[in-house]
Amino acid sequence: MPAIASAETQIEGGNPSPVKFNTAFIQGTQEPPDLQEFLRGNSVVPGTYSVDVYVNRALSGRRDITFARNSLSGRIEPCLTAEMLQGFGLDMERLQKDAGLDSDAASASCFDLAKHLEFARVDYLPNSLRLNISVPQAAMARSARGYVPPELWDEGETAAFINYNFNGVRRRNQQQTTDQYYLGLRNGLNLGAWRLRNESSLTYGDNQPYTYRSNRTYAQRDLTGLKSQLTLGEIYSNSTVFDSVRFRGAEIDSDDGMLPDSERVYAPTIRGIAESNATVEVRQNGYLLYSGSVSPGPFEITDIYPGGSNGDLLVTVIEADGRTRTFTQAFTSLPIMVPQGALRYSVALGQYDSNTDHRSSPALTSGTLIYGLTERVTAFGGLQWAEEYQAGNVGAGINSAVGAISADLTQSASKVRGQTDHGHSLRLRYANSLEATSTTFAVAGYRYSTEKFRTLEDHVDELDAQVGQSVIGRAKDRLELNVTQSLLAYNSSLSLTASDQRYWNLPGSTRQLYLAYNGVWGSVSYSLSVERNQQLDSNGQSVSDNRVSLSLTVPLGTSAASSRASFNLVRDSSGEYNAQAGLNGQVLDDRNTFYSVQAGHDNSSGSFGSGKLNTTQPYGRFEAGYSQGRDYDALSLGAAGSLVAHGGGVNFGQPVGETFALVEVPRISGAKLTTYNNVETAANGYAVLPYTQPYRTNWVSLDTRQLGADVDVDNAITQVVPRRGAVNVVHFQASVGRRVQFELLRADGRKLPLGASVEDERGKVLAVVDPSSRALVLSDQDQGVLRVKWSDQSCSFSYSLPPKDPQRAYERLKVVCQ
Repeated sequence: MPAIASAETQIEGGNPSPVKFNTAFIQGTQEPPDLQEFLRGNSVVPGTYSVDVYVNRALSGRRDITFARNSLSGRIEPCLTAEMLQGFGLDMERLQKDAGLDSDAASASCFDLAKHLEFARVDYLPNSLRLNISVPQAAMARSARGYVPPELWDEGETAAFINYNFNGVRRRNQQQTTDQYYLGLRNGLNLGAWRLRNESSLTYGDNQPYTYRSNRTYAQRDLTGLKSQLTLGEIYSNSTVFDSVRFRGAEIDSDDGMLPDSERVYAPTIRGIAESNATVEVRQNGYLLYSGSVSPGPFEITDIYPGGSNGDLLVTVIEADGRTRTFTQAFTSLPIMVPQGALRYSVALGQYDSNTDHRSSPALTSGTLIYGLTERVTAFGGLQWAEEYQAGNVGAGINSAVGAISADLTQSASKVRGQTDHGHSLRLRYANSLEATSTTFAVAGYRYSTEKFRTLEDHVDELDAQVGQSVIGRAKDRLELNVTQSLLAYNSSLSLTASDQRYWNLPGSTRQLYLAYNGVWGSVSYSLSVERNQQLDSNGQSVSDNRVSLSLTVPLGTSAASSRASFNLVRDSSGEYNAQAGLNGQVLDDRNTFYSVQAGHDNSSGSFGSGKLNTTQPYGRFEAGYSQGRDYDALSLGAAGSLVAHGGGVNFGQPVGETFALVEVPRISGAKLTTYNNVETAANGYAVLPYTQPYRTNWVSLDTRQLGADVDVDNAITQVVPRRGAVNVVHFQASVGRRVQFELLRADGRKLPLGASVEDERGKVLAVVDPSSRALVLSDQDQGVLRVKWSDQSCSFSYSLPPKDPQRAYERLKVVCQ
């Protein structure tokens, strides 16, 4: 009879007596493998394993964990150090204090979590390489939720990039051809902790020569200890307390992203109605922030990044036939509220710079301070100095039962040509969500200024005005409102965006109102919207433009890839109308390429037609459109993307955000990500990941299903914690070779034991022998020598692979192990 080797295991919840297994029956030889640890309850042999760690069912990361035998229980258990547990978000200072351990004793050995913490459990699932840690919520550090300690923040690699946005239109109207081109650039260079940035634009048209303008050029770096950013160059001042101004100088500004309870920055949403494939331009203080094409009907533009807050946005809609209309959208920030004990500040020193020629540039100094007095009350204020100008602000924000409310008062003193004017400005802001009525006030604001109140920009305007002239259009009061009302019973919603501003020295006012009712009835989506824009002409008189729009969309199928039919009708206050029907959807089975075609009629141009094609690729976004009417036609082209130069080469990518990353899979092209759509590695093994969140854990995972049988990835998921503006490189270790199934026999024809390891000449484990004495190996060479080890024995064999057959996923070879 063969020698009998046995192992004992415990049946959960059953008989406590041990059950013995004869391992000789598993592999049928007289040399049973060393499987005792596999047959124990935890099914793991001592060693270090890369496992996914879940804390309270939330993925905390992938770590190399050492499994060792517990001297008391005899079981193989994971060794969790105090440093590891702290990284997983546990409050180790409290645990060590409760356990009576000093920090040195706790960090020098494995921390027995179940022993020192009641209700704690640590379970390992070997089949999924998953380690579950369950602890009471009270044992978690208060700042652990979504927060990463500063020592893990990564400043990234040295890299340079260009982020571009191009839009070009050629129009022909009554035999006259006009061209208009716009190129927006955001350029950057990262050197260590410093980030150099430039935002600029290049425009060209038939009535305008090539014009290059730079909006901001600055250098920036983190001040980790102060939880702030240091910025030097052409920048915009902090807009929380005072209106933002452009200046050249230096600024230190708190960065909420570095804090555990960070708040999101409010960004404006531009809404309007287009009658055709139109071009929408957005300007702030004369600088062109955005230019892009929109389809007929209501539009929303959310990717607008103003240089500063509290500055009105001038929106221009250029229709396909060349008609132009403009409206002004007020832009402000949310009520000022911070948590109790939180401190926010900004300090700026420099020289006013309007970015236009022949303007005064007084030296300026500005400082603001915000502090959370209680959980419900926040106090704030600031001082602003410039040549012949001073302003002071004081205010408070209250988080009440009826919403967040802030009020502040600004007092100014402005001296121009020997005359000093004193005035004040009162500002009220409100935000709330009413769950009972499903109503959301995104922002509601009111501002009243006395006749002699001056902002710093008003002061500079009066310095530049001719003697005897006053600045036209000084604001008297302004009301802003953004409301969204959900109508759940009708599966619809109602949204309102409105603003009204009056002036001291102009008889009229500027107004904007956009009211939209959106809903779904069965499979039909519909939208009814009303738009009113009231502007002032050169004489200060009000000029109004009113529009009503109706849109319907019907899917032509039940799948997500089905095309959709649409109908859109627009009518303005003068009786002009525009009606059109269209079709849009995917191009064949390409989920990244879409088409749209429209045909319609209006009472000014007669019948017309238009079409657009857009696609998103790993190297950028591109679109082309064409419109033709009775007496006009227009061709538009658009492109947006990035170009990144780094230590591994140069890569094209989709448009990148403020913080982005590079993904490296060495020697592998075409590797895709599961965490971001349509991003894949180029020929140099790198891909551009367009967005990452600063100071937070960003998980990046490869789609291993697309890699093929000849690629093996050691770790398909990893994480990165970038600093703001960093360009991090996310590394994946991959092996490339050929899959080979070796059938292993000894010289006497016997099989090799189950569990024996197959290693290369460097001692790297490539595979484990299965019960049929086979091993599936990824070989990076067409020929070589491999070694097999088990217990205290070993043997080796040489192999030579035949020419590669593309039709075969792996090779099969029968070898003799000597």
